[in-house]
Amino acid sequence: MRNRSIAVLAVATIAVVAPCCVWAEEAAPQPPAEMANLAVFSGSWSCTGTTSPSPLGPAGKITSKVEGNDELGGFWRSGSVTMTGEGMPGAMKGVFRMTYDPGAKQYVLLWADSMGAWSQATSPGWEGDKIVFTGEGTMGGQKMMTRDSFAKGSDGALRHDWEAQFDGKWTPLGTETCRKGA
Repeated sequence: MRNRSIAVLAVATIAVVAPCCVWAEEAAPQPPAEMANLAVFSGSWSCTGTTSPSPLGPAGKITSKVEGNDELGGFWRSGSVTMTGEGMPGAMKGVFRMTYDPGAKQYVLLWADSMGAWSQATSPGWEGDKIVFTGEGTMGGQKMMTRDSFAKGSDGALRHDWEAQFDGKWTPLGTETCRKGA
């Protein structure tokens, strides 16, 4: 009986330890090559622009500071945004996360901010110098469809336009032009 218990313990130990050893021999997962297409969102950016009149607030001039970088072994592009402007109750701070989902063959954009807004959107990728993320979010306590468009300028600038659907119609919420290191 004692020999049988030792044999069972040995088999159980091998069953637990062997997968660990096999895993250790495999290469660590690498970020998808498509993550390189999000490199434009890295670095320090200064932005100027305007918000548009909408059900969420009045029109006004805005300025933003954006910091973006790689995180989590290069699987995510992450960043922070601080925006101030006319008609805003104070500085809005936000965070974004971007990645590529190889299973869905889509880029993913997640957003959350200090005004309680959040969104999750996807994009098939860059078409020329433009990438458009469309998804769903909540702003001002209202659930809505969202769209964020980014366009690379020939001068290295990055233009960002954001919109939301109200009563089934896309409504511009704002536009800004961002410059690296400015």
